[in-house]
Amino acid sequence: MSGLKVASHPSIPSNRDILVCIFQRGAADGLNSLVPYGDLNYTELRDNISVPPQDIIDIDGFYGLHPALAPLKPIYDAGDLCFVHATGMPHENRSHFAAQDLVERGVDSKEGLPSSGWLDRYLSLKPAETGSSFRAISISGNVPVALQGSSGALAISNLGEFNFEQEIIDLGYPDVLSKLYRSVIPFSGPAQDALLALEELQQIDLLDNTSYPEGPLGDKLRQTGQLIKSSLPVEVVCLDSDGWDHHERLPEFINASLDELAQGLSAFYTDMGTEMSRITVLVYTEFGRRLAKNASQGVDHGTAGLAYLMGGGVNGFIQDVKSGIFSDWPGLPTLLDIQTLRDQDPFIEDLKITTDLRSVLSEMLVKRLATDPNDLSVIFPGFNGSITTDIFSSD
Repeated sequence: MSGLKVASHPSIPSNRDILVCIFQRGAADGLNSLVPYGDLNYTELRDNISVPPQDIIDIDGFYGLHPALAPLKPIYDAGDLCFVHATGMPHENRSHFAAQDLVERGVDSKEGLPSSGWLDRYLSLKPAETGSSFRAISISGNVPVALQGSSGALAISNLGEFNFEQEIIDLGYPDVLSKLYRSVIPFSGPAQDALLALEELQQIDLLDNTSYPEGPLGDKLRQTGQLIKSSLPVEVVCLDSDGWDHHERLPEFINASLDELAQGLSAFYTDMGTEMSRITVLVYTEFGRRLAKNASQGVDHGTAGLAYLMGGGVNGFIQDVKSGIFSDWPGLPTLLDIQTLRDQDPFIEDLKITTDLRSVLSEMLVKRLATDPNDLSVIFPGFNGSITTDIFSSD
Protein backbone atom coordinates (compact mmCIF):
# COMPACT_ATOMS: atom_id res chain seq x y z
CA MET A 1 0.00 0.00 0.00
CA SER A 2 1.92 3.00 -1.24
CA GLY A 3 -0.80 5.56 -1.91
CA LEU A 4 -0.99 6.93 1.62
CA LYS A 5 1.73 8.50 3.73
CA VAL A 6 2.25 6.90 7.09
CA ALA A 7 2.88 9.37 9.90
CA SER A 8 5.93 9.20 12.10
CA HIS A 9 5.28 8.16 15.66
CA PRO A 10 6.82 10.46 18.24
CA SER A 11 5.81 9.91 21.82
CA ILE A 12 2.79 11.78 23.10
CA PRO A 13 3.68 14.86 25.16
CA SER A 14 5.20 14.02 28.53
CA ASN A 15 2.61 16.13 30.34
CA ARG A 16 -0.30 14.00 29.12
CA ASP A 17 -1.34 10.62 30.41
CA ILE A 18 -2.66 7.89 28.18
CA LEU A 19 -6.33 7.63 29.11
CA VAL A 20 -8.13 4.27 29.14
CA CYS A 21 -11.89 4.57 29.63
CA ILE A 22 -13.98 1.54 30.55
CA PHE A 23 -17.73 2.09 30.39
CA GLN A 24 -19.80 -0.35 32.46
CA ARG A 25 -22.82 -0.70 30.18
CA GLY A 26 -26.04 -1.54 31.99
CA ALA A 27 -25.68 0.58 35.15
CA ALA A 28 -23.29 -1.07 37.59
CA ASP A 29 -24.33 -1.38 41.22
CA GLY A 30 -21.89 0.42 43.49
CA LEU A 31 -23.29 -0.68 46.85
CA ASN A 32 -22.31 -4.33 46.42
CA SER A 33 -18.99 -3.39 44.79
CA LEU A 34 -17.50 -0.96 47.30
CA VAL A 35 -19.71 -1.91 50.23
CA PRO A 36 -20.62 0.81 52.77
CA TYR A 37 -20.99 -1.81 55.48
CA GLY A 38 -20.45 0.84 58.14
CA ASP A 39 -23.86 2.28 57.25
CA LEU A 40 -26.15 0.17 59.40
CA ASN A 41 -29.04 0.45 56.94
CA TYR A 42 -27.12 -1.33 54.17
CA THR A 43 -27.87 -4.85 55.40
CA GLU A 44 -31.51 -4.04 56.17
CA LEU A 45 -32.11 -2.63 52.70
CA ARG A 46 -30.44 -5.50 50.91
CA ASP A 47 -31.20 -8.34 53.30
CA ASN A 48 -30.15 -11.61 51.65
CA ILE A 49 -28.58 -9.95 48.60
CA SER A 50 -26.08 -7.94 50.64
CA VAL A 51 -22.44 -8.99 50.70
CA PRO A 52 -21.95 -11.19 53.80
CA PRO A 53 -19.90 -9.34 56.44
CA GLN A 54 -17.34 -12.14 56.67
CA ASP A 55 -16.66 -11.89 52.92
CA ILE A 56 -16.11 -8.12 52.75
CA ILE A 57 -12.48 -7.03 52.26
CA ASP A 58 -12.17 -4.16 54.69
CA ILE A 59 -10.75 -0.86 53.47
CA ASP A 60 -11.17 1.71 56.22
CA GLY A 61 -13.67 0.45 58.75
CA PHE A 62 -16.64 1.82 56.80
CA TYR A 63 -16.11 0.67 53.21
CA GLY A 64 -15.00 -2.72 51.99
CA LEU A 65 -14.49 -4.47 48.66
CA HIS A 66 -16.69 -7.22 47.30
CA PRO A 67 -14.63 -10.44 47.49
CA ALA A 68 -14.56 -10.71 43.68
CA LEU A 69 -12.54 -7.46 43.66
CA ALA A 70 -9.75 -9.08 45.69
CA PRO A 71 -7.27 -8.84 42.75
CA LEU A 72 -7.54 -5.05 43.04
CA LYS A 73 -6.53 -4.94 46.71
CA PRO A 74 -2.75 -5.04 46.01
CA ILE A 75 -3.16 -2.17 43.53
CA TYR A 76 -5.14 -0.25 46.13
CA ASP A 77 -2.50 -0.97 48.78
CA ALA A 78 0.16 0.36 46.39
CA GLY A 79 -1.70 3.67 46.20
CA ASP A 80 -2.50 3.32 42.50
CA LEU A 81 -6.26 2.78 42.79
CA CYS A 82 -8.95 4.98 44.26
CA PHE A 83 -12.73 5.03 44.28
CA VAL A 84 -15.35 7.76 44.05
CA HIS A 85 -18.61 6.69 45.66
CA ALA A 86 -22.03 8.32 45.33
CA THR A 87 -21.03 9.83 42.00
CA GLY A 88 -22.70 10.29 38.63
CA MET A 89 -24.24 12.95 36.41
CA PRO A 90 -27.55 14.33 37.74
CA HIS A 91 -29.59 13.66 34.61
CA GLU A 92 -32.42 11.87 36.51
CA ASN A 93 -32.94 9.54 33.57
CA ARG A 94 -33.51 5.83 34.14
CA SER A 95 -33.27 4.78 30.49
CA HIS A 96 -29.98 3.02 29.71
CA PHE A 97 -29.63 4.44 26.22
CA ALA A 98 -30.69 7.97 27.08
CA ALA A 99 -28.51 8.05 30.20
CA GLN A 100 -25.46 6.63 28.41
CA ASP A 101 -25.91 9.24 25.69
CA LEU A 102 -26.01 12.07 28.22
CA VAL A 103 -23.05 10.83 30.23
CA GLU A 104 -20.92 10.27 27.12
CA ARG A 105 -21.79 13.75 25.85
CA GLY A 106 -20.85 15.16 29.27
CA VAL A 107 -24.19 16.86 30.00
CA ASP A 108 -27.13 16.31 32.32
CA SER A 109 -29.95 17.50 30.06
CA LYS A 110 -31.20 16.94 26.53
CA GLU A 111 -31.66 20.67 26.11
CA GLY A 112 -28.90 22.07 23.92
CA LEU A 113 -27.50 18.58 23.51
CA PRO A 114 -24.02 18.82 21.91
CA SER A 115 -23.44 16.79 18.76
CA SER A 116 -20.07 15.50 19.98
CA GLY A 117 -18.82 13.54 22.99
CA TRP A 118 -16.77 14.88 25.90
CA LEU A 119 -13.66 12.96 24.88
CA ASP A 120 -13.91 14.19 21.31
CA ARG A 121 -14.10 17.79 22.52
CA TYR A 122 -11.08 17.24 24.74
CA LEU A 123 -9.09 15.85 21.80
CA SER A 124 -10.25 18.61 19.47
CA LEU A 125 -8.89 21.22 21.87
CA LYS A 126 -5.48 19.53 21.94
CA PRO A 127 -3.22 19.76 18.88
CA ALA A 128 -2.40 16.32 17.52
CA GLU A 129 1.31 15.61 17.64
CA THR A 130 1.08 13.28 14.65
CA GLY A 131 -1.25 12.36 11.82
CA SER A 132 -1.61 8.82 13.13
CA SER A 133 -5.02 7.17 12.99
CA PHE A 134 -4.37 5.69 16.42
CA ARG A 135 -4.55 8.84 18.52
CA ALA A 136 -7.95 7.76 19.82
CA ILE A 137 -9.33 4.27 19.41
CA SER A 138 -12.24 2.19 20.54
CA ILE A 139 -11.61 -1.56 20.87
CA SER A 140 -15.06 -2.19 19.49
CA GLY A 141 -17.05 -2.39 16.31
CA ASN A 142 -18.31 1.16 16.85
CA VAL A 143 -16.99 4.53 17.94
CA PRO A 144 -18.68 5.29 21.28
CA VAL A 145 -20.61 8.52 21.72
CA ALA A 146 -17.86 9.91 23.97
CA LEU A 147 -15.46 9.88 20.99
CA GLN A 148 -17.89 10.91 18.27
CA GLY A 149 -17.18 14.22 16.57
CA SER A 150 -14.38 15.75 14.57
CA SER A 151 -11.37 14.06 16.18
CA GLY A 152 -11.49 11.08 13.82
CA ALA A 153 -11.45 8.29 16.40
CA LEU A 154 -10.92 4.77 15.14
CA ALA A 155 -12.95 1.66 16.01
CA ILE A 156 -11.33 -1.76 15.66
CA SER A 157 -12.81 -4.81 17.37
CA ASN A 158 -9.77 -7.06 16.86
CA LEU A 159 -6.31 -5.68 16.07
CA GLY A 160 -5.02 -9.08 15.02
CA GLU A 161 -7.69 -9.45 12.36
CA PHE A 162 -7.58 -5.86 11.07
CA ASN A 163 -5.91 -6.53 7.76
CA PHE A 164 -6.42 -7.75 4.22
CA GLU A 165 -6.03 -11.42 3.54
CA GLN A 166 -2.70 -12.24 1.90
CA GLU A 167 -4.39 -13.25 -1.35
CA ILE A 168 -6.00 -9.80 -1.59
CA ILE A 169 -2.64 -8.13 -0.92
CA ASP A 170 -0.90 -10.26 -3.57
CA LEU A 171 -3.51 -9.23 -6.15
CA GLY A 172 -2.77 -5.56 -5.50
CA TYR A 173 -6.23 -4.51 -4.33
CA PRO A 174 -4.96 -2.40 -1.38
CA ASP A 175 -3.00 -0.16 -3.78
CA VAL A 176 -6.06 0.18 -5.98
CA LEU A 177 -8.17 1.24 -3.01
CA SER A 178 -5.52 3.71 -1.84
CA LYS A 179 -5.51 5.43 -5.21
CA LEU A 180 -9.31 5.35 -5.48
CA TYR A 181 -9.93 6.99 -2.13
CA ARG A 182 -7.39 9.74 -2.68
CA SER A 183 -10.18 11.45 -4.62
CA VAL A 184 -12.96 13.36 -2.86
CA ILE A 185 -15.75 10.83 -3.22
CA PRO A 186 -18.35 9.61 -0.73
CA PHE A 187 -16.72 7.94 2.31
CA SER A 188 -13.24 8.94 1.13
CA GLY A 189 -12.33 10.33 4.57
CA PRO A 190 -13.22 7.24 6.64
CA ALA A 191 -11.78 4.99 3.93
CA GLN A 192 -8.45 6.84 3.95
CA ASP A 193 -8.37 6.64 7.75
CA ALA A 194 -8.96 2.90 7.64
CA LEU A 195 -6.31 2.34 4.97
CA LEU A 196 -3.82 4.47 6.88
CA ALA A 197 -4.55 2.48 10.03
CA LEU A 198 -3.95 -0.75 8.14
CA GLU A 199 -0.61 0.48 6.92
CA GLU A 200 0.41 1.73 10.36
CA LEU A 201 -0.37 -1.64 11.92
CA GLN A 202 1.72 -3.40 9.28
CA GLN A 203 4.77 -1.39 10.32
CA ILE A 204 4.73 -2.16 14.04
CA ASP A 205 4.92 -5.25 16.21
CA LEU A 206 2.05 -5.97 18.55
CA LEU A 207 3.61 -7.93 21.37
CA ASP A 208 1.42 -10.87 22.29
CA ASN A 209 0.62 -11.29 25.95
CA THR A 210 -1.43 -14.30 27.00
CA SER A 211 -1.41 -13.51 30.71
CA TYR A 212 -4.78 -11.79 30.48
CA PRO A 213 -7.94 -13.60 31.59
CA GLU A 214 -10.21 -15.07 28.96
CA GLY A 215 -13.35 -13.15 28.14
CA PRO A 216 -14.39 -9.99 26.29
CA LEU A 217 -12.97 -7.44 28.72
CA GLY A 218 -9.70 -9.30 29.26
CA ASP A 219 -9.20 -9.48 25.51
CA LYS A 220 -9.89 -5.76 25.07
CA LEU A 221 -7.45 -4.88 27.82
CA ARG A 222 -4.84 -7.19 26.28
CA GLN A 223 -5.18 -5.32 22.98
CA THR A 224 -5.02 -2.00 24.84
CA GLY A 225 -1.74 -3.13 26.38
CA GLN A 226 -0.43 -4.11 22.95
CA LEU A 227 -1.21 -0.66 21.58
CA ILE A 228 0.41 1.16 24.49
CA LYS A 229 3.59 -0.93 24.24
CA SER A 230 3.83 -0.43 20.48
CA SER A 231 5.26 2.66 18.82
CA LEU A 232 1.78 3.94 17.99
CA PRO A 233 1.08 7.32 19.63
CA VAL A 234 -2.19 6.30 21.25
CA GLU A 235 -3.65 8.85 23.68
CA VAL A 236 -7.19 7.62 24.39
CA VAL A 237 -8.56 4.08 24.37
CA CYS A 238 -12.25 3.34 25.01
CA LEU A 239 -13.57 -0.07 26.04
CA ASP A 240 -17.00 -1.39 26.92
CA SER A 241 -17.69 -3.76 29.79
CA ASP A 242 -21.14 -5.21 29.22
CA GLY A 243 -23.67 -7.07 31.35
CA TRP A 244 -24.15 -4.82 34.39
CA ASP A 245 -27.96 -4.64 34.28
CA HIS A 246 -28.56 -6.83 37.34
CA HIS A 247 -32.33 -6.79 37.84
CA GLU A 248 -32.29 -10.32 39.20
CA ARG A 249 -30.03 -12.66 41.19
CA LEU A 250 -27.63 -9.84 42.01
CA PRO A 251 -25.18 -11.84 44.19
CA GLU A 252 -24.59 -14.41 41.45
CA PHE A 253 -24.37 -12.09 38.48
CA ILE A 254 -22.43 -9.22 40.03
CA ASN A 255 -19.86 -11.70 41.30
CA ALA A 256 -19.15 -12.77 37.70
CA SER A 257 -19.07 -9.17 36.44
CA LEU A 258 -16.78 -7.93 39.19
CA ASP A 259 -14.48 -10.93 38.77
CA GLU A 260 -14.06 -10.17 35.07
CA LEU A 261 -13.39 -6.50 35.81
CA ALA A 262 -10.91 -7.16 38.62
CA GLN A 263 -8.99 -9.90 36.82
CA GLY A 264 -8.73 -7.73 33.70
CA LEU A 265 -7.58 -4.59 35.52
CA SER A 266 -5.06 -6.57 37.57
CA ALA A 267 -3.58 -8.18 34.44
CA PHE A 268 -3.38 -4.80 32.70
CA TYR A 269 -1.71 -3.18 35.71
CA THR A 270 0.88 -5.97 35.86
CA ASP A 271 1.46 -5.88 32.11
CA MET A 272 2.03 -2.12 32.03
CA GLY A 273 4.50 -2.12 34.92
CA THR A 274 6.30 1.22 35.18
CA GLU A 275 4.23 2.55 32.26
CA MET A 276 1.33 2.93 34.73
CA SER A 277 2.94 6.17 35.88
CA ARG A 278 1.64 7.72 32.64
CA ILE A 279 -1.65 5.86 32.34
CA THR A 280 -4.98 6.78 33.88
CA VAL A 281 -7.75 4.18 33.82
CA LEU A 282 -11.30 5.44 34.35
CA VAL A 283 -14.16 2.99 35.02
CA TYR A 284 -17.62 4.55 35.03
CA THR A 285 -21.28 3.81 34.29
CA GLU A 286 -24.49 5.57 33.23
CA PHE A 287 -26.21 5.42 36.65
CA GLY A 288 -26.28 3.24 39.74
CA ARG A 289 -28.92 0.92 41.14
CA ARG A 290 -31.65 1.37 43.72
CA LEU A 291 -30.94 0.79 47.38
CA ALA A 292 -33.41 -1.95 48.25
CA LYS A 293 -33.73 -5.35 46.60
CA ASN A 294 -36.61 -6.13 44.27
CA ALA A 295 -38.77 -9.27 44.11
CA SER A 296 -36.27 -10.97 41.78
CA GLN A 297 -33.36 -10.72 44.23
CA GLY A 298 -31.88 -7.94 42.12
CA VAL A 299 -31.86 -4.14 42.12
CA ASP A 300 -33.52 -1.77 39.67
CA HIS A 301 -32.33 1.42 37.99
CA GLY A 302 -31.17 4.13 40.36
CA THR A 303 -29.06 7.27 40.45
CA ALA A 304 -25.59 7.48 42.00
CA GLY A 305 -22.94 4.87 41.37
CA LEU A 306 -19.25 4.15 41.79
CA ALA A 307 -16.26 5.23 39.69
CA TYR A 308 -12.82 3.59 39.74
CA LEU A 309 -9.58 5.43 38.95
CA MET A 310 -6.31 3.56 38.49
CA GLY A 311 -2.82 4.78 37.61
CA GLY A 312 0.33 6.32 38.94
CA GLY A 313 -1.27 9.77 38.98
CA VAL A 314 -4.11 9.05 41.40
CA ASN A 315 -3.86 10.05 45.04
CA GLY A 316 -4.65 6.62 46.39
CA PHE A 317 -4.21 4.93 49.72
CA ILE A 318 -1.38 6.04 52.02
CA GLN A 319 -1.09 4.27 55.34
CA ASP A 320 -2.42 6.43 58.20
CA VAL A 321 -2.79 9.42 55.85
CA LYS A 322 -5.62 8.83 53.35
CA SER A 323 -7.98 6.02 52.47
CA GLY A 324 -8.07 6.36 48.69
CA ILE A 325 -11.86 6.62 48.82
CA PHE A 326 -13.44 9.92 47.86
CA SER A 327 -17.04 10.28 48.94
CA ASP A 328 -19.34 12.69 50.69
CA TRP A 329 -21.43 9.77 51.89
CA PRO A 330 -25.13 10.73 51.76
CA GLY A 331 -26.29 8.05 54.20
CA LEU A 332 -28.83 5.34 53.50
CA PRO A 333 -32.49 5.64 54.53
CA THR A 334 -34.22 2.85 56.38
CA LEU A 335 -36.53 0.48 54.57
CA LEU A 336 -39.43 2.06 56.47
CA ASP A 337 -38.38 5.52 55.23
CA ILE A 338 -38.49 4.26 51.65
CA GLN A 339 -41.90 2.64 52.06
CA THR A 340 -43.32 5.71 53.76
CA LEU A 341 -41.91 8.41 51.49
CA ARG A 342 -41.93 6.61 48.12
CA ASP A 343 -45.00 8.49 46.83
CA GLN A 344 -43.64 11.86 47.91
CA ASP A 345 -40.09 11.37 46.67
CA PRO A 346 -39.47 8.81 43.89
CA PHE A 347 -35.72 9.22 44.40
CA ILE A 348 -35.86 8.21 48.09
CA GLU A 349 -35.06 4.71 46.78
CA ASP A 350 -31.80 5.85 45.18
CA LEU A 351 -28.30 6.58 46.38
CA LYS A 352 -28.00 10.36 46.06
CA ILE A 353 -25.27 11.94 43.96
CA THR A 354 -22.94 13.93 46.20
CA THR A 355 -20.03 14.20 43.72
CA ASP A 356 -20.85 15.16 40.16
CA LEU A 357 -18.81 12.92 37.88
CA ARG A 358 -17.87 15.97 35.80
CA SER A 359 -16.09 17.39 38.86
CA VAL A 360 -13.84 14.33 38.89
CA LEU A 361 -13.32 14.28 35.13
CA SER A 362 -12.46 17.98 35.17
CA GLU A 363 -9.71 17.48 37.72
CA MET A 364 -8.41 14.53 35.72
CA LEU A 365 -8.36 16.54 32.49
CA VAL A 366 -6.48 19.44 34.07
CA LYS A 367 -3.95 17.55 36.18
CA ARG A 368 -3.31 14.43 34.08
CA LEU A 369 -4.13 15.50 30.52
CA ALA A 370 -2.82 19.08 30.59
CA THR A 371 -6.16 20.68 29.77
CA ASP A 372 -6.51 24.43 30.16
CA PRO A 373 -9.12 25.03 32.91
CA ASN A 374 -10.73 27.61 30.64
CA ASP A 375 -11.53 24.83 28.17
CA LEU A 376 -13.62 22.84 30.65
CA SER A 377 -16.72 24.86 29.77
CA VAL A 378 -16.37 23.60 26.19
CA ILE A 379 -15.79 19.99 27.20
CA PHE A 380 -18.67 20.03 29.72
CA PRO A 381 -21.11 22.71 28.49
CA GLY A 382 -23.52 23.93 31.12
CA PHE A 383 -21.54 22.51 34.05
CA ASN A 384 -20.93 25.12 36.72
CA GLY A 385 -20.18 22.87 39.65
CA SER A 386 -17.02 22.73 41.71
CA ILE A 387 -14.03 20.68 40.64
CA THR A 388 -12.49 18.10 42.93
CA THR A 389 -9.01 18.99 44.10
CA ASP A 390 -7.36 15.97 45.69
CA ILE A 391 -8.06 12.87 43.61
CA PHE A 392 -5.14 13.35 41.20
CA SER A 393 -1.57 14.52 41.44
CA SER A 394 -0.19 16.96 38.88
CA ASP A 395 3.31 15.42 38.66
